[in-house]
Amino acid sequence: RAVNPQDNELERWLLLLEADEHEEIRKELEAIAMQDPVMKRAFDEWEDLSRDEKKWVEYESRRKAILDEMAVVREAEIRQQKAREEGLLEGKLLVAKEMLAEEESPERIAKLTKLPLEEIEKLKQQLH
Repeated sequence: RAVNPQDNELERWLLLLEADEHEEIRKELEAIAMQDPVMKRAFDEWEDLSRDEKKWVEYESRRKAILDEMAVVREAEIRQQKAREEGLLEGKLLVAKEMLAEEESPERIAKLTKLPLEEIEKLKQQLH
């Protein structure tokens, strides 16, 4: 879906965060700011911030800290998802072993566990 900052105030503010690095976005938001006094004030404040080296360093430091924190959270989410997937696989393998012990056919086990038939055949070889 295309972003339309003309129609959506939230999208405007989110795009403002990217405007400094993207000239095209910046120009579009500047045009909107001419009609939106709050956005105009934000642009003016941004310009003031950009000129004050100490404030800019503080801003970049806060921005980096936030991005680092977001990266840590995302990494934890990825690890958690991987652990879930590994746990699910372990469970399927355990069920498959139990079914093989009960002499179920590898084809049926593969169908019910959604494990590849080749994996079931390997388990069967290991059990014998």
